[in-house]
Amino acid sequence: MYVYISSLIAGLIFTIQPVFLTYYLLRHIGCRVSQLVRKFFLPVICPAAIVSTIQQALLVVLPLYVLSIGGTLAESAMIIGFKGIGMMLGDLPAGLLLARFGDKRLMLGAAVTSSLSLALMALFPTLGVLTAAALLLGFAHGSWLVGRISYVSDAAAPNERGRVMSLSAGTIRLGNVVGPLLAGFMIAAQGYQVTLAVFTLSSLLVVLFVALWVVYSKPHGEDSHHVAALQDAVVDNRKVLLTAGVASLALMLVRASRALLLPLTGAALLLDETSIGMVISIGAVVDTLLFYPAGTMMDRIGRKPMFIASLTLLGLSISLLPMAEGLWSLILIASLMGLGNGVSAGVIMTVGSDLAPRLNRGGFIGIWRLLSDVGSTSGPLLIGLMVKLSGLAMASYSIGLLGLLGGAFVVKAMRETHRKDDRVEVDRKG
Repeated sequence: MYVYISSLIAGLIFTIQPVFLTYYLLRHIGCRVSQLVRKFFLPVICPAAIVSTIQQALLVVLPLYVLSIGGTLAESAMIIGFKGIGMMLGDLPAGLLLARFGDKRLMLGAAVTSSLSLALMALFPTLGVLTAAALLLGFAHGSWLVGRISYVSDAAAPNERGRVMSLSAGTIRLGNVVGPLLAGFMIAAQGYQVTLAVFTLSSLLVVLFVALWVVYSKPHGEDSHHVAALQDAVVDNRKVLLTAGVASLALMLVRASRALLLPLTGAALLLDETSIGMVISIGAVVDTLLFYPAGTMMDRIGRKPMFIASLTLLGLSISLLPMAEGLWSLILIASLMGLGNGVSAGVIMTVGSDLAPRLNRGGFIGIWRLLSDVGSTSGPLLIGLMVKLSGLAMASYSIGLLGLLGGAFVVKAMRETHRKDDRVEVDRKG
């Protein structure tokens, strides 16, 4: 019992490490940053850090857990797919729930549902329960993201919204580092069920942060929670969705493709696992170091330039992958990828927050999140199909071209969302 309790405590401490890492880094950037951190640290940054750590750790835990209970490799891979499906299924209903109950209650419900899903996984190690719980967990995570965008839209002024969203995105990047380490440590120490029990308790910490420090605001009077509101949101915002929405989908697709193409290229170059891991880590370090500067630039020069820079840099770097000749050239390309991804930290959430209208706002945010999830889910599927049909090099060139075309599309079609005379600012003030 003593060992069990000690493992739970150690796991909890490890889970919230991104909270302390983020706070330490930002406290040493400057006074203006510190003011922003004090305002949003407890309601936004802390819960985002815990959620991102758990989500990244589950990418390791769930497939291995399925194998440990006798599942096949195919079933092990599918469990993460079910979680992604749950997110997409949750986006639109979450928008309606946002309109009905408000952002605080939606985030509370999502955190409680996440805890319940993780508890089911820990208590009932069967494939059927794990599959259902993965769907429910994805649904809850999608709802959480919808609620967070809505909350930041209200709580953050337009001239600080980019930094708040980039801080939230920065915790995801720190979670990318801490989450897998936590998973390996906990599994080795006490096994899968104790690991999932730790994540359950950590999700309850998120409930505590939201309950105590997120300020409740009533749902907007113009926001309908009926299903017809989704159709109205599409019709009323069709121009925005066909421009900024398509650009967001393209950016998420290119981002997701990059994460798969880089290790595949390393394998094609006959690099060993250690070298491939080093390449990915170097790119991740460059990416992580840029999250706050990216937010500052979004608030100073606008969202559109960061969108263009990210799509262009990612498209260029992915196009260079077939030209890599060995370890050092791949490191340079990975660093350029990290630069391209880093400058867009939080930009999709920020643009969605800027564009969220007063009328049918919940439906709009749900649709916005769905576009992002479709992009991130379709990227790996598209890569797999293209590699099978035409090879890895052609897949890299095609995705790279898509990124470059996406950047050109943003230049031509997407308007800047961060302007004082913008409709968005008028809408926000009512």
